[in-house]
Amino acid sequence: MVPHINPLLTMSDAEIEAYSDEKARQGYLCPMVAFDQIAGGKYKLRTLWTLRNGPRRYGEIRRSLVTGCQGRPITPRILSRELKDLAARGLVERTEYPGVPPRVDYRLTELGRTLLPIIDAVIAWGFSGSHIRIMPEARPPASRAVVPTPPAG
Repeated sequence: MVPHINPLLTMSDAEIEAYSDEKARQGYLCPMVAFDQIAGGKYKLRTLWTLRNGPRRYGEIRRSLVTGCQGRPITPRILSRELKDLAARGLVERTEYPGVPPRVDYRLTELGRTLLPIIDAVIAWGFSGSHIRIMPEARPPASRAVVPTPPAG
């Protein structure tokens, strides 16, 4: 039996570890390693989040990434590569419409939607400010000034 979130919440750490060990012996990749390989990268989670409310065209996705990444533009080559990878993994569907100019949009698949609760949890974690405590460079540039440590004495 594969546990889902609710049974996992009732399992002890020892039971989860035993289950994980059994899956590893069967040759399964650790879910955390798999998630990192699936959604890792600078833009993948943000791209999936951008598509949460429906289909978006390439330019809309790119603009969203510029805004979400604090004005640092994503290159067309990188965005195309990220979208192709997400589509190859079955998380995003690419639809071409005939016409001049041709129109292409991207949307989440049902499989891609399974990642939304994880993305929501990451966003909630970020709203707590934890990412700023761990990664000071996540603050706005004006608030990054180093506060001198008072001399010991």
